[in-house]
Amino acid sequence: MVTIDKKLFSFGDMVAVFATIEGVTQFLLVPKGDEDALVDEKLAGVSPLGCRIDNEPMMHIALSGDGFARDFTSGTTLRNSDTAFSLRLVSQELSETEEAVTLVSRFENGKGLIARQHLRLVRGQRAIEVYNELENTGETVTVEAFPAFDLSCISPFSRFHDPSKLVLHKLLSNWSGEGKLYSVTTDRLAFEPSWSGLGIRTEKWSQTGTMPARGQLPFVALEDLSRGICWAAAMEAPASWVIETVFRNGNLSVGGGMGDYLSAHWRKVLRTGETLCTDKAFLTVVRGGLNRACDRLVKAYDDPQDCKPSEYDLPILYNEYCYSWADPHLDKLRKMIPVAKRLGCRYFVMDDGWFRDTYGSATRVIGDWDCDETVFPEGMRKFSEELRASGMALGLWFEFEGVSTQSKIFCEHPEYMLTYDGKIIDHRGRAFLDFRKPEVHEYLRKKVIGTLIENKIGYMKVDYNENVGLGADGAESYGEALRCHMQSVLQFYAEIKRELPDLVLEICSSGGMRHEPKFLRLADMVSFSDAHENAGGVNVACNLHRFIPPRKLQIWATIRDDDTEEDVCFTAAKAMLGRYCLSGDLAGRSEAVTSALERASGFYRSVVPIIRDGVTTVIEDSEIGSYLNGRGRTWLIRESSDGREKLVYAYAIEAPCAKFEIEVRDFCVKDHFHAPADLILAHGVLKFTAGSCPRWGCVVRLERKGGV
Repeated sequence: MVTIDKKLFSFGDMVAVFATIEGVTQFLLVPKGDEDALVDEKLAGVSPLGCRIDNEPMMHIALSGDGFARDFTSGTTLRNSDTAFSLRLVSQELSETEEAVTLVSRFENGKGLIARQHLRLVRGQRAIEVYNELENTGETVTVEAFPAFDLSCISPFSRFHDPSKLVLHKLLSNWSGEGKLYSVTTDRLAFEPSWSGLGIRTEKWSQTGTMPARGQLPFVALEDLSRGICWAAAMEAPASWVIETVFRNGNLSVGGGMGDYLSAHWRKVLRTGETLCTDKAFLTVVRGGLNRACDRLVKAYDDPQDCKPSEYDLPILYNEYCYSWADPHLDKLRKMIPVAKRLGCRYFVMDDGWFRDTYGSATRVIGDWDCDETVFPEGMRKFSEELRASGMALGLWFEFEGVSTQSKIFCEHPEYMLTYDGKIIDHRGRAFLDFRKPEVHEYLRKKVIGTLIENKIGYMKVDYNENVGLGADGAESYGEALRCHMQSVLQFYAEIKRELPDLVLEICSSGGMRHEPKFLRLADMVSFSDAHENAGGVNVACNLHRFIPPRKLQIWATIRDDDTEEDVCFTAAKAMLGRYCLSGDLAGRSEAVTSALERASGFYRSVVPIIRDGVTTVIEDSEIGSYLNGRGRTWLIRESSDGREKLVYAYAIEAPCAKFEIEVRDFCVKDHFHAPADLILAHGVLKFTAGSCPRWGCVVRLERKGGV
């Protein structure tokens, strides 16, 4: 039997295992207490015939000119390169402070490349931050793949695990269809050995461009049902990214990071003395299911200390978009102010349409950001002060990364635009500012930051409605140019936050196409979706609890002109799944509808601590397969951080008089919003019947019996 050198390091309730076999090191993560259950034959990659095939290295760095393992995968992946196999673990340094535990593992290839893996666990967290660093002390090289993480040997507790008991979880994400859980057992992916052990099976997915949540979220989880253990990872991915799962030698590994040369035309020249770092990934392993693992990730990249004092009580906001539909006028909007104030709104957001079209275009032109005098005849600042006198701050919509090709800035400064193969990137009238240019930052300081300061704006919604694509000119590859451009975009966001530290910032991208940890950390709120009015927004909001902290998850309660009181209660109960955002013609509603909204607002404010600090333990939407044409029941349970209270959210869509029986254990009903008259809680089961309407919802607040 081959010798395995194992080094173990504790990170809270997890153990990081580095297993080196014949000079090649792989990285595992297991729950504390399970490190003695590791099976050496599994770590070594022993085949069904008893022979061993090379195990996978943990640093899947690939350089131009590398050869690859002879396993039929060349052209489909850049894993298992000559460089990856040449890197040898030479040292590991563990340090502990009051803030965090950090481990730096150093690898060298004997030709001047130094690779470092950085693991860091912040005290009180349950997921590890990881990033990789590559330093070149030798001759110039061209890097073509540099992932942020790789986890090997899932699951490491049996020589040949049952692939029907190992589940791969992804989160699919499309416009108005974000966060949909996709789960498949690995036998359905052919992740099982061949008769000899030879042959590689891969499942690879990626996103290319500047909408990182277009198609799928940068997330993966693997759940061992036989052992009751779940591994999960989420990645910072402001631009192109890739995730790969690979079944090799009886072992399943998963890794990912920024897009590589195959997936995103990314390659970078690394000269002598230069260093390259990846973005962070967040890793966890837990005894328990997917929802528990996801909660650990979400809390790792959502730092509560970043919460502004003004945001701590998760104030309600009003966005006028689903009322004016990008044609706002103050005579109409002023009618909304008394109702918004009555409902407890703290922010009054002017969405698309507040700015002037320089050339009088028939369609709204973005990029110039001059206030429209027909919208604000007395100036924007006057309206801002009027709102402040009513106890609300004015919010303003921008989409400052893109410009219309009819805009003044585009016509006068085409040199400010991103180009591809020498031509301005123009997606049917939409071009993109090149943030690597200092002139672009200077222009936006005046047009964006200047407008915010001059008009005492307290809230900014930043939208992003088109994808750059594969990349741009100006670097050694299209993908590297795109990476540098996005770094500069994020630097401008950081400048906004420095100049306006009290500004509340919402990130939007056609709803949810920028759902990724770096933008989530940057924002005070993120738009959950553009599913503002349809019933499928309930399932979108529920599923996004696995990836976004509800305290930041802005969910619209759009009040339509034809809404009944039942409809209003449904959409209000939906919005309570996260940050409550009202829209629509509030002033034109009946007193019965307004009173229902007032009750909803009061109940929402009473349960803010559970939304802000709690844990989502149950998401049940298996009856509803379609976001668009859903039919059936959905419910979600969120517990308070101290375990003394629960919120049960329940919805019936096109399922009149549906019966609910939800296990809640030793709790009793404390309060509710719109619960039916037959609500009972007996023997740990909450029972009730939905209304007879097509869209029905309620939220029930429970407290533990005896208050313990």
